Amino acid sequence: MVSNRYYSAMTRHPVTTETQLAELALHLGRTAYGDCFSGGLTPAQWMALRFFARANRFSRTVSAFAEYHGTTKGTASQTVKSLVEKGYLKRTRSEHDGRSSLFTLTGSSRRQMSEDPFEAIVRAAQQLTPAQREGTADGLQRILGELARQRGSQQVGVCSLCGHLRSEQAGSRFQCRLLNESLESDETGQLCVRFRAGF
Repeated sequence: MVSNRYYSAMTRHPVTTETQLAELALHLGRTAYGDCFSGGLTPAQWMALRFFARANRFSRTVSAFAEYHGTTKGTASQTVKSLVEKGYLKRTRSEHDGRSSLFTLTGSSRRQMSEDPFEAIVRAAQQLTPAQREGTADGLQRILGELARQRGSQQVGVCSLCGHLRSEQAGSRFQCRLLNESLESDETGQLCVRFRAGF
């Protein structure tokens, strides 16, 4: 029987192929998605709540969520609208652009997030060592970046890994060079739709 794993002639250690890696990422995604029919919410609604909980103040829009979720603005708008109607998201006008709306979690949605089925995946990830988490995150970020490049879409990532981030005052404060906005240190761990891989 021929093994489906490939071995390096030099090291004799198993080598994961690109196809195997892609299959693992797809399987993990489908597993996480399938577990998300709970609490009276659909997987898309859970995804939206997670996004708006983690997005920075420049990215809490329908367009940003659509980019992150890999869907059309119309579909994203319907998902967000349903969460507003359920009382899980609050809509406010953007101070920078009066034509767009920003969305934030309500008290009800924050309580709902305590039952997020995604936490099972988070607990599983805790089994990895810090080095394994860093390596996995770096690899997945590179894959997502390449897919975004091929599709001509915007990659979403966290500020701390973004090339637009600049440290100020010995690292206690930061600045987004793209938007010319100051950031607090706790904001650098949030998702941004204007992300650019570090350079």
